[in-house]
Amino acid sequence: MTLLGIEEEFLLVDQDALFPVAPTKHQTAALQHIAVAGGQATLEWLRCQIEHASAVLGDTQTATEALLAFRQELAAVTRQFNIAAVPVGAAPRIDGRGATISDADRYLQLAELAPGIAADQYINGMHVHVTIPNPEAGVQALNGLRPWLPLLTALSANSPFWQGRDSGFASWRTIHYRRWMVSGMPPYFQDFEDYTRRVEALLASDVVTDHGGICWLARLSHRHPTIEVRACDVQLQVSDAVVLAALIRGLVSAAVDQPPRSQPQVELLDVSLWQAAKFGLTGRLLDPFSGTPYPAKKLVWQAFQHALPYIEAFGDDELVRAGLELLLAEGTGATRQRAVYQCEGIPGVLRYAAEASTARHRRLPDTHETRTSTSSSDDAGHPSGLAS
Repeated sequence: MTLLGIEEEFLLVDQDALFPVAPTKHQTAALQHIAVAGGQATLEWLRCQIEHASAVLGDTQTATEALLAFRQELAAVTRQFNIAAVPVGAAPRIDGRGATISDADRYLQLAELAPGIAADQYINGMHVHVTIPNPEAGVQALNGLRPWLPLLTALSANSPFWQGRDSGFASWRTIHYRRWMVSGMPPYFQDFEDYTRRVEALLASDVVTDHGGICWLARLSHRHPTIEVRACDVQLQVSDAVVLAALIRGLVSAAVDQPPRSQPQVELLDVSLWQAAKFGLTGRLLDPFSGTPYPAKKLVWQAFQHALPYIEAFGDDELVRAGLELLLAEGTGATRQRAVYQCEGIPGVLRYAAEASTARHRRLPDTHETRTSTSSSDDAGHPSGLAS
């Protein structure tokens, strides 16, 4: 059986000032003790971040309940400290005092190496692990997944704001992350021996100190028998996170079974990733094989059809189809953040994101643009406060 693991990163903000906040040692200890459905809370790069690593998940229903339970417990714990955990891909604003790095040797070492990058690494992703039968199959999955990575970034775009204003990108996190030494699109590998040789060459450099410093959008896990897909922003809601994870599992499974029919040129994939980060689903994306621009909707359903036999085998076809239809009809997290911003500014964005985080069903922004279309929905909510 092909299993899943999902990691989500959250930004911690003060409920009153609405700026990122570093918890005290006591508060940090309480956050790290959150353990729900076999998952674990851990420190992230910055002290104003927390990460949830789920248990091994066999099906999407279990994944939904596990992620939702963690988010609800996280909200309950942080509320005691007048803090909210917000699932946004980039901090909409920071207070200018600079980041406080977590007390982990690896993070401190990287901060010393690249202080200009470390100073504003306020970004949050979602990483999806999918089990692979063996390393050779993992390399084949990496090669086959490469053409779809920009589309996954477009589907998951949830970081439009930076430094108090619109960045002009649907996924600013993607652009921000490109500054690190090994990031972006993974190269094409001949086999696992080739993969190992090239990773070892990177580790022998003066700047890549461990396997964690190899930050391609997809890589083989050094600790688990999985391929780790890192192309996604953290999601506003659990429902979107699970739909993306199910699609990723289908695409990985298809890549394991079916060698790619062709390999897109690396420069084409790179510009396609930039385009996905810029427009999300609102514009056109490059067809990864022909290089021709197509409406995003066309490529979404192309990817779905490619993975459909495997998605059906996992029993996820209705969930993924409905989830993709919602994303195309109602917009990604970036679209929803921008809708709130038009009426309520950055504070409203943070309030909406915090409330949406623990909602079981889709919560659209209660703005002038969406009020009519969602007035009959029980799930339409108003971003009235961080704590509810």
